[in-house]
Amino acid sequence: MTDIVIRVQNLSKCYHIYDAPRDRLKQFVVPKLCRAFPPLRNVFPTPHSPLPTYYREFWALKDISFEIKKGETVGIIGRNGSGKSTLLQLICGTLSPTGGNVETNGRIAALLELGSGFNPEFNGRENVYMNATVLGLSKEEIDARFDDIAAFADIGDFIEQPVKTYSSGMIVRLAFAVTVSVEPDILIVDEALAVGDAAFQFKCLERLKQLTQSGVTLVFVSHDIQMVKSFCSRAIYLYGGEVKAIGTAEHLAELYIMDTRDEQQKQRASNARRVVPKPSVSSQHGLAFGTSQGRIVKAEFFESGLTQAVFAGGESADILIEAAYESDLLNPHISIILQNQKMVELGGRSFCIVPYVTENRISKARLICSLPIILGTGQYHITMRLESRESKTVQLPIDKQVGALSFEVSRSNLDFLGSVDIGILQKVVRGQ
Repeated sequence: MTDIVIRVQNLSKCYHIYDAPRDRLKQFVVPKLCRAFPPLRNVFPTPHSPLPTYYREFWALKDISFEIKKGETVGIIGRNGSGKSTLLQLICGTLSPTGGNVETNGRIAALLELGSGFNPEFNGRENVYMNATVLGLSKEEIDARFDDIAAFADIGDFIEQPVKTYSSGMIVRLAFAVTVSVEPDILIVDEALAVGDAAFQFKCLERLKQLTQSGVTLVFVSHDIQMVKSFCSRAIYLYGGEVKAIGTAEHLAELYIMDTRDEQQKQRASNARRVVPKPSVSSQHGLAFGTSQGRIVKAEFFESGLTQAVFAGGESADILIEAAYESDLLNPHISIILQNQKMVELGGRSFCIVPYVTENRISKARLICSLPIILGTGQYHITMRLESRESKTVQLPIDKQVGALSFEVSRSNLDFLGSVDIGILQKVVRGQ
């Protein structure tokens, strides 16, 4: 299809791991000798191969397939070592696959490993010309764009200094400025923006938004889950070199958080309760996860008994939550988190709960709270967590109900900027 710009089919990548440098030399020499002189195979017997091998196989990617359409913004998420960077390099063509294939349609520009493609002995200007030439621009095109590149990088007189004198932030500034200047059809970014300062990250995100609005396809790796949720239309979740899931960024971000929580639980104690998917209180297709120590059994708007509602700015929403949990659960709390349409957190509160009844070592608690609708028009979600809180910053998830409640603010007569009224008051200071 013409709107598919990246097609990955049964893609695999295997690396050979050698325990010692001499094993690499043996692997280079001995199999060739055995092929030339077959009787030598009896001198170097191996149980799993007709020829001797001196390496271990590590499969960074194993038989993955997906398609990305023109203009999509796709985030690649997963733990360290899951194959994210390897996948991006295979898409860019800087690595060759062991199996499968990658098809791309259009000019690709990539910002991968920090400083890759830069000659440390060259100054910034020389590296701009060298990198832009590699990306397909002519000298005349680079001449016409150089001032814009230098202005975006904003590294001042360092543009005429050797790159080896640059800080990591200056390198990524210059690399990003060159990469986006080529007006690519596909832009690949591998966690590079995490290096720059806050002001530069904001400028980069604004530039990326402009590119995606103009039809550029963006694929990037990030450990910043909030950025993935707010910036991406879809996500690909890699786990152990395989595609665990492909779907909306909001859903996969929560799935990734669930797996991360489960790993944390296992690291804390060998007999810790597993963090697993759980039934949703809002719908059959809702997302929820936690341990077997308790659950949220009901969540609804108090007045209507429904999980969806419509409000006007300035009103308030009363929320009812009921929970059941093991009576020996340490310091049980319920947290309520307000999120926007992209499931990005806007704020929240945590409440200590006290059971109203305990039977057969199961405690039951009820919480009713009021949420002031000091919000702009739009769609919002409420996520809630039953948790065991060890401190203000450390809590163990018992049941997280993602987007259990949702509501629309149909109109708002409140006078503020953005989505949330943060309550700034004017203070008049009279002169002396």
